[in-house]
Amino acid sequence: MDNKPCSEAINHAKGSYVICSTLERSKHSAKLLEVEQFITDALFCEAELPVVNVPLLKMAPQTWSIIFRVFWFFGLAKNVESKKEISSRVRAACSILERLAVEHDNVVLIGHGIMNRLIAKELLLSGWSGEAAPNGKKYHGYRYWEYSIFIKQRGIK
Repeated sequence: MDNKPCSEAINHAKGSYVICSTLERSKHSAKLLEVEQFITDALFCEAELPVVNVPLLKMAPQTWSIIFRVFWFFGLAKNVESKKEISSRVRAACSILERLAVEHDNVVLIGHGIMNRLIAKELLLSGWSGEAAPNGKKYHGYRYWEYSIFIKQRGIK
């Protein structure tokens, strides 16, 4: 994993209005992007993973996280936000991003995996278009320090 952002990501963050989740890793990322001022909002925190104790079954942590995320997608998650609750949080987060984009022109969100993907999907559904990210993928980067650029189409509410 590359622990430093690329110069393109740093340049995008400079002069932009930056919002982070309230998680320390998000705020730390803002500092690595050389952002001096940012706001935080818990709406942008990652969707929690359910935790199940299976003492006799040993697997790598990354394998467990995939299994738990699949459980979550199928509604088999107790003691964490449901997929329906996350969907509501995603819509609220997108509303904030849209308002901030009108007020500040360029907005940078420093968020987390699944939430970033769900927010990207919601933005696309509400009239935003995604430009190709520097990694060559359409719409969103999935690895550390990859990013996406979304533009609101004029005349679309």
